Amino acid sequence: MRRAIATRSSLRKKIKKTFSEKAIAKRIAKLGATIRKDAGDSHVLLLGILKGASFFLADLARAIPGEVSYGFIDVVRETADTEVAAATQINFLSWINISGKNVYLLKDVVSSGVIENYLLTQLRQKKPANLKLVALLDRADLRTVDISPDYSAFKVDHGGSYVGYGLELEGKHGNLPWIGRM
Repeated sequence: MRRAIATRSSLRKKIKKTFSEKAIAKRIAKLGATIRKDAGDSHVLLLGILKGASFFLADLARAIPGEVSYGFIDVVRETADTEVAAATQINFLSWINISGKNVYLLKDVVSSGVIENYLLTQLRQKKPANLKLVALLDRADLRTVDISPDYSAFKVDHGGSYVGYGLELEGKHGNLPWIGRM
């Protein structure tokens, strides 16, 4: 048991804190106010791509005044080893009618943009009133398709993997209350 704790501790020392809890909370509050302003009095529907966007969705839903509902999309990828893993299956975890609604698709990290582009194309066929892409982290330096988030909490352009606040690396570090880079 002591060895497991020591290993975990040494791994966390390799994580460079990039965005503090306070910075995340402040940015999400601002994002929530901006989304509400842009949506007016209309109902807002948040769709979070699991599992990385779960913390982001929960906090953003609370930061948007007025009517907000949410759902989740699970994207099964061919391989977890690459940034450009192909989506092999997309599951809506609850039946949600998005026709005529203001829909905000939430993603933890928008990097290549391939999966987000595909999802936006599929969702547009369901005729939402508005469809916007919202990124916790925007990695434009890795983009391979012509897509940009409509909203992003943070723009990052340096290498490495990001962990914390729901972002995991090999199933670890997602429970950190801040975002760090490895």
